[in-house]
Amino acid sequence: MLKKALVKSVKFLCQIFSNKEQKIVYHSFPDFSDNSFATFIFVSEHFKTYKNVWLVDNYASKEKYLKLASNYTNSNQLSIVNKKSIIGFYHYFTATIVFHTHGLYNFLGIIPNQNKFNLWHGMPIKTIGFLDDPNNKNVPFSNYHTATSSFYQEILAKAFNVSEEKILINGQTRNDFLLEDKFSIHQLFNDEKEYKKTLLWMPTFRKSVVVDHRIDGEIEGENDFFNEPSLDSINSLLEAENAMCYVKLHPMDYRKIGDFKNYSNIRFIDNSSFEDKGINMYSTFKSVDILLTDFSSIYIDFLLLDRPIGFVFSDYEAFKNSRGFLFSDPIKYMPGEIITTLQMLEGFLQNTIVDNQDLYSEKRKEIKNIFHKYDNNFSQILFEKINAITNSTN
Repeated sequence: MLKKALVKSVKFLCQIFSNKEQKIVYHSFPDFSDNSFATFIFVSEHFKTYKNVWLVDNYASKEKYLKLASNYTNSNQLSIVNKKSIIGFYHYFTATIVFHTHGLYNFLGIIPNQNKFNLWHGMPIKTIGFLDDPNNKNVPFSNYHTATSSFYQEILAKAFNVSEEKILINGQTRNDFLLEDKFSIHQLFNDEKEYKKTLLWMPTFRKSVVVDHRIDGEIEGENDFFNEPSLDSINSLLEAENAMCYVKLHPMDYRKIGDFKNYSNIRFIDNSSFEDKGINMYSTFKSVDILLTDFSSIYIDFLLLDRPIGFVFSDYEAFKNSRGFLFSDPIKYMPGEIITTLQMLEGFLQNTIVDNQDLYSEKRKEIKNIFHKYDNNFSQILFEKINAITNSTN
C-alpha cells in the first residue's frame, strides 16, 4: 500500500509540471532495437503529434541511435534519455503509452491512467516468464502483451499470468521491416560481391552473461559446431560454392566476435555490427536465402519469408532438462532439417546451396498458419487495437 501511495504521489507531482503533451515512452534490450524500434518508426511516420522518448541504458551511444533513427524516419519528435535518471522517471510517469520488450521499471507496477504494452522479443519455444519459474519476480508487469496468433495468445497468458483478453493478437511489429527490401546484410561489410547463397546463422545462447545469468544446454560438446575444426570445414564448403554465412551472436551470449578467428566465407556479427551502420537487423533479412538456428524463436519470424531453415543443435536433451521447452515435442513445430552433426550440416548445405533443394515448403506453410494470424501490416494492426482500447475507456 505504501508503494502504491508513493507511485500515485510521484505521478501526481510529475503531471503538475508536465506540459500535457502527447507522449510515448520506448525501451528495449538491446537499446533502440526490436519491436520497440519498429513501433517507434511507425508512430514517427503516422502519428506525428506524439513526442517520442527513448529510455536507454547506454546513453553514451546516443549518436549511434540518432543515426539509426535517421535512416528510417525524418521525425524530429524524438528525445533520448538515460533510463537511470530523474528525467527518465519523469517521462515514464507522464507518458500516455509505454512500449517495451523486456520490462521497464517493473518495481513500480502498473501506473494509473497509462497503457503499458509488452511487445516482447519473440514468440517463444523455450519456457519464459512464470512458465520458466513460477516464483520469478522479474516477469514484466504490463496492461497488455502482444502475440502473433491465438496459439501464442494462450501460451503468453500463462507465461505472464494474465487473462487472454490482455494478449493482443497483431503480430510482431519488427516484422514490418522483415518484409521490406531496405538493406542488404552484406552492407555491414560494404561487400558488393555477388554470392550464390547468403546464409544467416542465429544460435540462441547456452551461457548468458547479460541480464539473466544462466546456463542452458551444453556449452561445449563433441558436436560443437563452433569449434575451430568445424568452422574450418564449413568455411571450405562455403568458399567452394561461393556462399557467405553470417553468424549473429545472441546479445546475452558469453561468446564474443573476438573469440573466433577470421574466415573468408563466415563472418561473425553482433548487435554493434548493425548499430555501427545505422541498420536495424530485421531490415536485412530479405537479403538472406537460408536461415540456420537452433531453439531460437527467430525462425518463427523467418517463416514469413518462406525460405529454407536448418535447425542445428546437438544438445536437445541437455537443453530440455535445463531451460526446457513450452511444447512436449518442439521438433514437431520445426519445419526444416534437424541437424545434429557436422556431417549432417554439410549435407544440408550441399542440398540447399548446390542442389537448390527445398524439402520443407509445405511443412513451413502448415506451421506458419499455426504461429501467424497476419502476414503483414503488424504495426498498423497493433494501433487499430490500441485505438479500440482507448475508445472503450473514454
